[in-house]
Amino acid sequence: ASGDDLTPNFKQRIWEIPKLRKSAKDAPYCMSCYRSNSGGNLVLAHSNSLEHGKGVGLKTPDFFGAYLCNECHDQQEGRSGNLTREGRQELHRRAHDRTMIYWMENGILA
Repeated sequence: ASGDDLTPNFKQRIWEIPKLRKSAKDAPYCMSCYRSNSGGNLVLAHSNSLEHGKGVGLKTPDFFGAYLCNECHDQQEGRSGNLTREGRQELHRRAHDRTMIYWMENGILA
């Protein structure tokens, strides 16, 4: 833990989980807009939240990721659309919750 709280210090470890990244191609749809995953157009989009370990040059651990299509990923990253920071975080949070359920229901994460 960093400091006197229970926040993990993600800078000390690399939290890449290949199974979570690879399974994006098999997910049935985007966990934000429900667009079909035709042609394997989903990616594991990482959280941009500081509380999840995001920093300059640092991605958050894969288990904070969400399966998003390219369009939703661009919105979550602020590259397109007009979502506020809070809106981008909410998009990711909802998609992450759905992704976690998908992982559990399909034995990807136990």
